[in-house]
Amino acid sequence: MSARRGVWLARGLLLLAVALVLAPLLYQVGLSLKPANGVLASVLSPFSWPLTLDNYRMVLERLPFFRYLFNTLVFALGVTLGQIGLAVLAAYAFSFYRFWGREILFGLVLVSLMVPFVVTYLPNYLLLARWNLLNTLPGLILPMLAGGYGIFLLRQHFRSFPQSILEAAQVDGAGSWQTLWWVLVPANRPAILALAVYLFINAWNQFVWPLLVANKPEVYVLTVAVQRFAGGEGVNNWGAMMAAATLSTLPTLLLYLGMRRSILETFTEGAVKG
Repeated sequence: MSARRGVWLARGLLLLAVALVLAPLLYQVGLSLKPANGVLASVLSPFSWPLTLDNYRMVLERLPFFRYLFNTLVFALGVTLGQIGLAVLAAYAFSFYRFWGREILFGLVLVSLMVPFVVTYLPNYLLLARWNLLNTLPGLILPMLAGGYGIFLLRQHFRSFPQSILEAAQVDGAGSWQTLWWVLVPANRPAILALAVYLFINAWNQFVWPLLVANKPEVYVLTVAVQRFAGGEGVNNWGAMMAAATLSTLPTLLLYLGMRRSILETFTEGAVKG
């Protein structure tokens, strides 16, 4: 009986945690669908009838949303593809090549995971200013390519790959480059794909770094554009602000929902493999 009570207690706590996580999202969507005179009319209810799309029309009319969407896609995809490419090559070298200082270098990669990206804002900003890359999309992308988490995760997966398959590929005449791209990468595609989704969402949600480096309207990303809209035309218009926030979060939310199983399985597997 006590075991069953423990199970129900655990389920109750999980449901409470899910409710706490989903409540702000439900209120955001609900407020975005309320008419302007009904946003504060029923505070305890996230939805009120009739629903309206007027807030979304206002955002799309007054905000060059699709330009900012394009900027955000370029930024997020650039960071994702760049980090994936570097992580695959570095993880392959750390897994299968023996060279002087390998463990020291990998230790430095692990140490870099403990350094918040915000600590590097000032030196990166000064470096980009010297290279005349401020207020450009390349300037946004380049400093974010040096991520160590992808290297660590893929190294764990690469090291767990059967060595006999790699040796068989080498016997068949495959070189290091062919072994990596024709054998190792396809076999670890779920892990690489899950890592790419994680990196994409993380880059998409960046705010302080794009606000610091890309501070001109033509290079705004969605997070910065929504903040500027909230402080400008959308000030005190809670419905429009929530509509802008919903539009900016919808792409990554759909991406995560479509890939959630692969993401969870990959990160759980990577946590137990050595």
